[in-house]
Amino acid sequence: MDTSPRIPGPPGERQAPPGVQGLIEQTLWATSEISRGFWGWGAAFGGAPASNTRASRLLVARMQILANADAKMARPSRLRAHRRLLSLTLWMMIPGGLIALTLFAMSRAINVAAWETSRRLLSTPAEVSLSMLVPTSSPTESPAPSPSPNPSPTPTGTPTPEPSPIVPPTPTPYPFFQEPLPPTDGQTRTLQVPILMYHYISDPPSGADRFRLDLSVRPSMFEAHLQYLRQAGYETVSLSDLIFHLTQGHPLPPRPIVLTFDDGYRDAYEEAFPRLQRYGFRGTFFVLTGRADEGDPRYLSWEQIRQMSEAGMDIQLHGREHVPLSGRDEAFLFYHIIGGKQSIEAHTGRPVRFLAYPSSDYDQRLIQFLEGYRFWGAVTTAFGADERLENRFLWPRIRIRGTDDVGALMWKLSVPK
Repeated sequence: MDTSPRIPGPPGERQAPPGVQGLIEQTLWATSEISRGFWGWGAAFGGAPASNTRASRLLVARMQILANADAKMARPSRLRAHRRLLSLTLWMMIPGGLIALTLFAMSRAINVAAWETSRRLLSTPAEVSLSMLVPTSSPTESPAPSPSPNPSPTPTGTPTPEPSPIVPPTPTPYPFFQEPLPPTDGQTRTLQVPILMYHYISDPPSGADRFRLDLSVRPSMFEAHLQYLRQAGYETVSLSDLIFHLTQGHPLPPRPIVLTFDDGYRDAYEEAFPRLQRYGFRGTFFVLTGRADEGDPRYLSWEQIRQMSEAGMDIQLHGREHVPLSGRDEAFLFYHIIGGKQSIEAHTGRPVRFLAYPSSDYDQRLIQFLEGYRFWGAVTTAFGADERLENRFLWPRIRIRGTDDVGALMWKLSVPK
């Protein structure tokens, strides 16, 4: 009879027989239970119902203990890793932030500089020194003092007298003269110099209307006018000469007179120009630059304008086209006035300081525009002879009509006085 101890199994399980056979059965049972425990643990993660046997419970408990221990051991490592990541992130953000702030500040400074430059270029008239564009001296022009003399340095150290104060010129992107009005010496002066106004110096064509007849002085009559002026002792001066006299007392001849010619017709070169040279007179020609640009045969060409300027004639502006200038915006005025001024100065190398209003049409806005862009004055078609600094943008003139003979000229010259 077998007396070996029996190994108890789980409740409800059959007991294995004693002896060798019993040991084998117990071993097989334990192995199967362990396998079922592993299966139950795996099934718990896979969704299948886990075995509720003692082995599976022990195995699951053991795994939980190991997992908890591993978590406790890994927690400091994770904290250290988090600190390293945070430090690295901060070190990356600090230089990046500095670079971003630098770029922002630079872009802000560039934007401000660009805005200031655009405002100066598009809104504020600038000034150009007359020394940037040196005009050619004319043989018949009376010498005029420079409005801003530059004293030459003395090697002996002798103090040099200070020049008259004048607004210093600033750089400008526009290639045209912008001379400030000559500084005044403090004295108030007035003039009554006659400024004659001619248009055509030619025989009117057949069938000419009353306007053309009124504006046309025959060449023979024009020469008779010049003969009288020479005999009466008149000497021609420029509008700039009047400004220099009013501001600084620059001397004028005993009987000064200004001869002006509007519109810039071709007969100004063919008829008026040679006669003026013959009598030693100087004329002031208000030209339309658009006609010269297009090569209109009825008007002066740029080559003729250049020749007249080099011979001492004074070329001033009448506009790009013969259009009214009152009630216009600044862009329109800039195109017709500054554009025409640029054209004349580019072809002659001499400053344009005066405007003859087309059709004598003007308003206060136009006067402010001219003053802002350093024009010295303007002339109208109003009758009279009254030149003052206060009305230099409204100087009157004496119109010479096609029917005016020498007697009529003498009468007109005596009326303003």
